[in-house]
Amino acid sequence: MRDLPVEIINAVVENVCSTTDLLQLRRLNWTYRDLVTPIAFSKIHVKNSIIGATHLATHVREVIYDSRDGECFQFPQDNPDVEDILEVAELEEALTEAFCAIAALSGLERVVANFWPSFISQSGKEVRESPFWFTNRQLTVTHAIYHSMKTSRMTSLSLNNVVMMPASCYDFVSSLTNSPLSNLSLSVVPNAEISAWSGSKDINGSLGALLPPSNVILKSLVLRSPQGPYHSLTTQLSSLNYPSLESLVLENIVFDQTPSADGVEEFVLRHKSSLRQLELRSCGSHVGAPSFDARPWSSIWQRWAAELTGLRELVVDGDCGYVVLDAEWGYISYKLISAMTAESDSSSLQMFQDAVVAAGKVIS
Repeated sequence: MRDLPVEIINAVVENVCSTTDLLQLRRLNWTYRDLVTPIAFSKIHVKNSIIGATHLATHVREVIYDSRDGECFQFPQDNPDVEDILEVAELEEALTEAFCAIAALSGLERVVANFWPSFISQSGKEVRESPFWFTNRQLTVTHAIYHSMKTSRMTSLSLNNVVMMPASCYDFVSSLTNSPLSNLSLSVVPNAEISAWSGSKDINGSLGALLPPSNVILKSLVLRSPQGPYHSLTTQLSSLNYPSLESLVLENIVFDQTPSADGVEEFVLRHKSSLRQLELRSCGSHVGAPSFDARPWSSIWQRWAAELTGLRELVVDGDCGYVVLDAEWGYISYKLISAMTAESDSSSLQMFQDAVVAAGKVIS
């Protein structure tokens, strides 16, 4: 093994997927250590703190907070009455220190923060949180990440299972006028889940509250609500403009019944000059009340087809239909759409897709 060319050893190391196996290889000798270290420590997982190891810091490319493979987000059926407040406070202090310190990771490229309504304590016990402490922990971690971005070189950020709070809670986002992010992914908890869990009317905040101020750096944006429709009456997107935005993904996002400068429909059109890829997954058009006319998808498709002439890839996955607000269940699918409307929606979408395909052929 000692006499093998470095190129062969490097090929072996690059094809080892198991972190445990990589760490075993790293112990063989100095050659393996030098080759394995940048790979084995390129990604670190954080539960409640980061133990200092300054000699490894330059190799870290990705930091992941609270990854739980295969676990589906779900609020507890009943909120805990008693919590170890001291333990929660200590966790928030440790997380603040940990994520403020990621600015020192000179090679850091990506941060992924996953939020769950419970955490594992230092003693190994699972602690369930009340709505207040859960949302407070989200704000603590997010604030610390944005603080580190003032000097960090990271270019990609993913925030998952976010409970959107009022815009005033995210002043630290709007104050970061030189955001380094070229890729941002935001996954939120749907309206029905949060309202039933917290009983608060101060949530369901605007997605725009977590978007960086207008800049020429952002190239890719993902806005998702994987577990159900998301709509906010306080959505304000009119001030946001990203001239370099090339890719936009929307999942289960509800479009306003009446187009406005603050809405999603106008946000898409505002980036017609740069947008090349647009993906919609199970988005909905809001029906204000069953007796009101909905904003038909056919109107949206036709408008976009006429103006998004630079688009080269269009993906519409799932049923982009209509939703109505139910007092008990939140936003639910609205099925009382005429056959004529459904047919018009379908044919308009097909025309839009054909136009994008044709435009791509002309360019190539």
